[in-house]
Amino acid sequence: MTVSIIIVNYNTLHVLKPCLDSIIEHTIGIDYEIIVVDNGSTDGSIEALSNDNRITLIQTGENLGFGKANNKGLEQAKGKYILFLNSDTLLRNNAIKIFYDFAEQFQGKLGALGCILEDRQGNWIHSYGQFPKMKDDFQKFLWIPILKGLHLYNSPVIKYPKQWLIVDYVTGADLFVRREVLDECGAFHPAFFMYCEESEMEHRFNLHGYDNVLLYGPRIIHLEGEGGKDGKSSRFIRDTYRQQKSEYIYFKLTEPRWKYFLYRTIHPVLRLTVWLNPNVSFADKWKFTKQLYVSIKL
Repeated sequence: MTVSIIIVNYNTLHVLKPCLDSIIEHTIGIDYEIIVVDNGSTDGSIEALSNDNRITLIQTGENLGFGKANNKGLEQAKGKYILFLNSDTLLRNNAIKIFYDFAEQFQGKLGALGCILEDRQGNWIHSYGQFPKMKDDFQKFLWIPILKGLHLYNSPVIKYPKQWLIVDYVTGADLFVRREVLDECGAFHPAFFMYCEESEMEHRFNLHGYDNVLLYGPRIIHLEGEGGKDGKSSRFIRDTYRQQKSEYIYFKLTEPRWKYFLYRTIHPVLRLTVWLNPNVSFADKWKFTKQLYVSIKL
């Protein structure tokens, strides 16, 4: 088996079915398998996927989060290469074969490989980033809001490659990785539920001397925001709190302990700027503040 495609599903049947169809339609000239890991969906996914002979279905019975579920799929994957693919994506060309050909010809140590993602209109969207840094919080939560308030802020220009570009990390929507790299460096860290898991994994790739690369050529649409929602709390609380918790975990795993504790002391003060956001309700502001100080363990 050349490529194992691993897709995590949690109540995203409405986007997963088109995703699977796009893989079958566009992928030619390469052997592959599709593994779908279902995280305890309640939207009819199990019934629909159980009868789909194009895939191997793994049922976790609960929502393990993104990284742990992908690791479950990895346990059964047979491919030389692994493609971690979001369920809310659509292939628009023979992207998997293009990934494979590039990886086989790459001169150097290749870690994670991803492409320039698109929205439905074909516009390029968030596809890569820099590894999180503690000092960035001063800019993100203090200086940029001040500059925006004074109408002095200009968004940075995002660079995209004409062929390929070495980056800190490529986003987790499409991660093409040689199995040997995962065996050497480890896959997703189990401490994460959602957010930052791909950057932490690719940070480990870097520590082992591998380059993470953004490739021009494969075409994949990422339908951000069209996946499932848990409905247990407001979107602000769900997304902001999970992201913040993941950043804490990331720094705990990647920075010296003294730096991490210093960050944990200063960061909550910076995040109090949430109280200046008129689009967030008082209840959400209060709940988020309590979680920020109490719920996330050191």
